[in-house]
Parts: sequence; C-alpha cells; structure tokens
Amino acid sequence: MKNRIIKIIVIIILGAVISNAQWKLEAPIHFSVLSGIDFIMKHEYARADSVFRVVAKHYPDHPVGYLYRAAVLQAYNIDFDVPIEQGKFDSLIRMGKGASEKISSPWSGYFLGTADGYDAYERVERGDWFGGVRKGMSSASQFEEIIDKDSSFYDAYVGLGTYYYWRSRKTEFLRWLPFVKDDRALGIKMLIAGAERSEYNRFAAMSALISIYLDAEEYSKAEEWAQRGLNSYPENRIFLWGLATSLDRQNRSADAVSAYSHLLENIVHGQAPHPYNEIICRLNLVKSKVAFNDTTDVFYHLKQLLTYEKCSYPSHLQSRAKAKFEEARALLVKLENQRTALK
Repeated sequence: MKNRIIKIIVIIILGAVISNAQWKLEAPIHFSVLSGIDFIMKHEYARADSVFRVVAKHYPDHPVGYLYRAAVLQAYNIDFDVPIEQGKFDSLIRMGKGASEKISSPWSGYFLGTADGYDAYERVERGDWFGGVRKGMSSASQFEEIIDKDSSFYDAYVGLGTYYYWRSRKTEFLRWLPFVKDDRALGIKMLIAGAERSEYNRFAAMSALISIYLDAEEYSKAEEWAQRGLNSYPENRIFLWGLATSLDRQNRSADAVSAYSHLLENIVHGQAPHPYNEIICRLNLVKSKVAFNDTTDVFYHLKQLLTYEKCSYPSHLQSRAKAKFEEARALLVKLENQRTALK
C-alpha cells in the first residue's frame, strides 16, 4: 500500500506545478561534487578522482568522497568496457555506506540508496544476478522512503525511475500475474523530472533516458535526449553513442554517418585501453555509408579495424570482437566483389 501511495503522489507531482525547493549538499562539498561530475562528463577521470580524493581526505566522515570515487571507477568501466577494479570499488562502497549511516536524514538514506545502486549494477555486470536484484531492491526502498517524506528531493527520482523501468522491462514475461505491475511509464516520468530538476543526477538521468528510449524503440526521443546532453557536453561519448545509434535506427543514414564520424574521431583520441569501441564505431560507420551508396573510405575503415584482430581484449569481449571481425571481413568481400563487377 505504501508504494502505491508513493506512486500516486509522484504522478500528481509530475503533472502539476512543482515547487522550486531543492536539496543541496553543504558548501564547499556541493561545489566539489559539481566540479567532479563535470570532469566525469568530460572523461577526465583522473582529475575527477583527484577532486573526490580531496573531499574524502577533508571530510572522512562524509560518504561523498568515497561514493563518487566509486562512481568514477564505474564511469571509466562503462566508457571503455573494461573490468572494474573490484577490490577498490567494493572497499569504497563499504566506506561510503559506513559514512552514510552517520550523517543526517534524508542524505543518509540517499547515499545508502546510491551505494546500493552502484553495487547492484556492478554485481549484475559480473554475473551475480541475485545479489544485483537484492541490492537494487534495497536501493529503491531507500529512495522510495525519501520521496515519501519529501517529494522535492529530485536526485532520488533518478535511481528510482531507472529501477522502475528496468524492473518492469525484465519481468514482462510475468505480466499476466496480478502482483506484477508495469511501472515503465512512471519510471520514465521520474527520470524526466530528475533530468530537469535534480541537482547532481541530471546527466545520469539523461543517459538513462537514452538507453530506455532505445530499448523501447522510441528513437526520436532517444535522439532528443542525446542532443540535450550534447548541448552541455558536446564531446561526451555516452551522448555521442546515443545520438549516432538513434539516428542509425531511424534509418537516417546520412545523419548517422556524420554522428559516427564525430564519435570515431573522439574515440581515436580517447586513449582507450583496447580498440573494441573503435571497431564497433568503424563498422557502424561503414554500414551507414553503404546504406546510402557512399563507399568513400569504406575499404579503409574495414581494413583498419581488421588490423586490430591480434589485439588483446577483456574476456567478456573476446567472442563479440571475433563476431565483429567476421562481419567486417564478409562485408569487405561483398564490397570488393561489387567494385569488381562495376569495372
């Protein structure tokens, strides 16, 4: 019953004029967090970690430094598709949760929910689905409690909205059961509110909305949110991927070529520890070019990505990389046969 009431309250809030109340951390922690987030969004991970390391040193009893250092590790992991430093990550989560229990409410619950949310994602990534679900439920419970007490705590909307959508999405096959609800629309509304009103999670909400709209095959909305993110961070790879993918799936091949070309330039200069993302980008760029009969540079891109066949990849990417090389080789043969036939 409590969760049902919370959801009704949220729906009313989202459909009405909302107060301008906003929760902020105390200065100077507030400004340090904004600075660190700015570095994360610019993919300057070492500088972001340095900011949060200083926060942890100066405020050892506050969870911000520890949890945002864990966020930096996770952002690097997602950006470059590499295994996370698990020991370091788990230690930061433990210290963050310990510190969260010592600060005042609602920040205590918010940071406990944030810690469990980070932990849930990482457990799923390493195959611990049961642990991930358990931590995800714990995170959502913390955020629900905060929103139940104060609906203006918009940063809590982001984690909860993400949880609502993906929980409903992954339990579609159980929808015939009376106790399994479809909260996808509510999750999206909460994420939009978070993207527009949260203090620290605006760009996390935008990223979540891009993934959700791509999943829901609402590609124009994914494009819209990717562009909104790029308006603030024009070189952010999460938003560049979102834009290119959404254009590609709308069959706007010329626009997709432009977006993939921009993304490729960014990736090449991004000092990635392995070339998997470059391989995907080059292959998608070629396919978009071929889609509107532009074969300029396609042989170069295919041959370039095939030079990475001998590179070392994380274990979870090895079979995927092999499949991409096979696809690229088949496409190269096809294009060479077409070129020969035209001579």
